[in-house]
Amino acid sequence: MAPRKGEPGRYVAAELAAEFRALIQSGELLPGAQLPSEAALKDERSLSNAAVRAAYERLMAEGLAVSRHGKGVYVLDPKRLVRTSPRRFARGAQSIQSADLEGREPDVQVDVDEVATASDRVVEILGAGPFCRRSRLFSLDGRKLQLATSYLPAGLAVEAGVDQTDTGSGGMYERLAEVGRRPVKACERVYGRVATSEEAQALGLSKGMSIFLIERVAYDEEGRAVEVNEMTLDASKYILEYEFPI
Repeated sequence: MAPRKGEPGRYVAAELAAEFRALIQSGELLPGAQLPSEAALKDERSLSNAAVRAAYERLMAEGLAVSRHGKGVYVLDPKRLVRTSPRRFARGAQSIQSADLEGREPDVQVDVDEVATASDRVVEILGAGPFCRRSRLFSLDGRKLQLATSYLPAGLAVEAGVDQTDTGSGGMYERLAEVGRRPVKACERVYGRVATSEEAQALGLSKGMSIFLIERVAYDEEGRAVEVNEMTLDASKYILEYEFPI
């Protein structure tokens, strides 16, 4: 016989998580709403702190809730963004990121600097430095979505004017096109793992949540690599969609 709600046992956390999951996915609990505290549920339902904590950890691992230190556990938007590879590179004024967001433009925090060296992988692809490093943090409606760090040969970045924080209409790839280095092909490698503490802090993730890591290398018409972009995405916020001929 299945245990009753509140009855000690290993199924209690799963039941509680399922209850709140349904409320979140139905819209009855809206993004930003605070979930009941451990103390409140302990008093109302005779639940142990461990059971409540385990239920909330399930919701956080699924990207449906987030823990804010010293404040409590809050509901996140359950809707995922579909990152469709081909349409992201349609030429024009629309940025690559807005293609993922159905035309909406994200908030972007940009830092640009020159570095003498980079990871072995970047050096393997682009050759020896120095490099222009463009770091971006993308957010939408207060949600941190992804970190992206691009590396370009420093000389090319200066020539194209992408060593500035604002790369103008169409973004970095349009500027590269204007100096004869238009990217015409990109190769992406994707893998996933649990976020490190630094990544979790940067993206506002709870402990144990997963990320997608995407490496994209862009090539010009002569097959020369012009950019290595290392992206870190909150896996609970994205669906990765790829289209290709077979």
